[in-house]
Amino acid sequence: MASTSDLHSTIPITDLVNTKAECWTQRITENEKGKSAIFLDSGLFSFLRPSHRKNHCGTNESRRHEQSKNEAGFSNPMKHAEVPTAFLLTHNADERRTLRAALMGMNVIPEDMPLDEGAVKSLAQSLRQRPRTVAIINLRGLATVPQTILGLERVFNDPELRKRVLLTRHGKGHVWESDRKWVQRLGFCGLLAEVSPASLTAEASADLHEIAALLKIPPPPPDKLAAYFSAMGVTCNGASPRGLIRQTTGLTAENLASALASNAKALQRTYKLKTYPACFVGSEAVSWLASQYSISREISVALGLALQQLDLVHHVVHEQAFADAQFFYRTTVSTSSDRLDPGNVFKLLRSGTVVEIRDRMYRGKTYPDCLVGAEAIDWLCTYYLLKRHDAEIFLNRLHGFGLIHHVTDDHLVRDDYFFYHLTM
Repeated sequence: MASTSDLHSTIPITDLVNTKAECWTQRITENEKGKSAIFLDSGLFSFLRPSHRKNHCGTNESRRHEQSKNEAGFSNPMKHAEVPTAFLLTHNADERRTLRAALMGMNVIPEDMPLDEGAVKSLAQSLRQRPRTVAIINLRGLATVPQTILGLERVFNDPELRKRVLLTRHGKGHVWESDRKWVQRLGFCGLLAEVSPASLTAEASADLHEIAALLKIPPPPPDKLAAYFSAMGVTCNGASPRGLIRQTTGLTAENLASALASNAKALQRTYKLKTYPACFVGSEAVSWLASQYSISREISVALGLALQQLDLVHHVVHEQAFADAQFFYRTTVSTSSDRLDPGNVFKLLRSGTVVEIRDRMYRGKTYPDCLVGAEAIDWLCTYYLLKRHDAEIFLNRLHGFGLIHHVTDDHLVRDDYFFYHLTM
């Protein structure tokens, strides 16, 4: 964390709103020249010129003078226009720190919301009451409440409110363009795979423009954001799977997966008399990555593992980590499943008329109201003419939105006799 002097020299004083802990509160006053200054009640910072501090905190006469100005509505700009505020609902500490720094770089106040059952309803009410507010919500954190994207649609029942909500899926998982389009059809501002310093300061950053569009302001220059990240101790060291991929290749994780799908030889392969369609060999993928990006085989394996962590690559029977070996893998790139509307398919599944939903038993334990993964894939292949691996990819898209999950949350959706719950 930068020192007080570093912050003062790097960042304009009027941008330092809500920089530190949530216990700080801010009061904005206007001096005689019409410029604003910020008072942090924590008392940790003292940025005002001596003359200004004396005028504000000096004699009873000056305090009465300030009070009369306040009552007349001259020295409190909050009476005339609410300061733009972004509510943050996320369980991920790295994402929260990055968002707070980025929002401050846009002259927007970040305000954290607790992650509990009443948070979403409270947030919807706040958006109704305060027109210059927006919300950024992490869907994966929301799943612990529990809540899903369709649940959000019901809570934010006013389409105008949904336009002011940006969704993220920070952490494990991926976001395809078809996912973004569905989110926007539901009326939300958009969907980001991950918020990181690297993604926001990249040249022509789509993520940064998405946040700026939500706030209806022009995106700040990358060097300004970089200054805020530095001042607030937010760093990008490539430690996350997405950070490693971007730092090594300059691509998003999804774009690297698409490139791998286009260049790796995805063929029908056989092992111990069993056939596995549309898969590639790990060692061949490593060779292509090493050649394409001029990196070592060890770093290429690390990229493959990063893709696997994000569910963009998986072993054909979900048993092996990505390796420089003769194992078979697939990417989760699927143009055929991209054409399906997740909402429409989910409604059909939820109806119980296309795939049987009932109580099921395994090892003496009953699991109520669940379906079998392989049976759901059977229906998708028959009704939508998908291949089985494409159907599995599609069901895992629903999993990414929290709409389907394994009864004990042990794994993703698989083409096997596993039980899954559908949620709303």
